[in-house]
Amino acid sequence: MKPTDQTKEHVIATYVKPARLKGENVVRVRVGTVQKELGWTNRTPSIFSTLKSREFQREAGVELMERREGPASGGPSTTVEFLYRILESPGALAVRPAKPSPVPNGSGLKALYGLLANTFRELGGGEAFLKRERAAWGPDPWEKLESEHTKPAGEK
Repeated sequence: MKPTDQTKEHVIATYVKPARLKGENVVRVRVGTVQKELGWTNRTPSIFSTLKSREFQREAGVELMERREGPASGGPSTTVEFLYRILESPGALAVRPAKPSPVPNGSGLKALYGLLANTFRELGGGEAFLKRERAAWGPDPWEKLESEHTKPAGEK
């Protein structure tokens, strides 16, 4: 059995299932503790990557809430502690929508065309809206600077 699978089985059996049976909402798992419990040495990176993986979270029915301690670099360390929220049932990991990939032909932008058309129509049109907004900001600083430099000497 691969170390990744051993880590998953151990953490689920030792931490997640007992916490779920007790009705707890949160479970904490420290990398170094897992390594000791499995009798391993120099397996910190493997345990660390397994515990932060989406695959482990899905199988265990947990969702990573926070990663505590460890080095400032955020890399693997025996002192890293993972804090998980226990989901209602294993495999119920909330699926986050995948980031949409850019569409090379520009159809993604075309889909946005006219998105605010009704809003701008209610405001009297886009140009009228922008003019009102600019007027509310006060005088254009460049126009103000230009008018100050074109005034006759002695006048302020």
